[in-house]
Amino acid sequence: MVEVRVPRRKDRALPEAEARGILARAEHGVLATVDADGQPYAVPLNHVLAGDALYVHCALEGHKLKNIAQEARVSYCAVLDAEVDAEVLSTYYESAIVFGRAELVTGEAEKRQALELLVTRFCGAMDAKIDEYIGKMFARTAVIRIQIEEISGKAHRRE
Repeated sequence: MVEVRVPRRKDRALPEAEARGILARAEHGVLATVDADGQPYAVPLNHVLAGDALYVHCALEGHKLKNIAQEARVSYCAVLDAEVDAEVLSTYYESAIVFGRAELVTGEAEKRQALELLVTRFCGAMDAKIDEYIGKMFARTAVIRIQIEEISGKAHRRE
């Protein structure tokens, strides 16, 4: 069970629905994992939100997959509209942080659905050319599902 974290700046905390909205709108985020020695590793990725899961895709091997295989607990952070205001020495932003468990999607139907969700999100729609590309790359592409256990949001917006 994930410990519920309370932000220090409660005035910037957002309701879960707003945090989910930020996650749904953000084009990318950063996945944080840890290796067997406790060394953190963070990598930027595209994602798609589907209910209580985030999906990302990657190669069939690599650092993040090794880390997830030995420690499923991960964090994912997405930021929108970051803007530095030098006059007031502040940054305006909206952010969402997810804590959850990541695992490699092994079922073909879920994997295809996740890839189609990613394509639709970033390309606008599926078409025959994209479907053919997914088919060609399917065996060489991994999909990771991050099951969301906790999501929080925070924002510092212009008034």
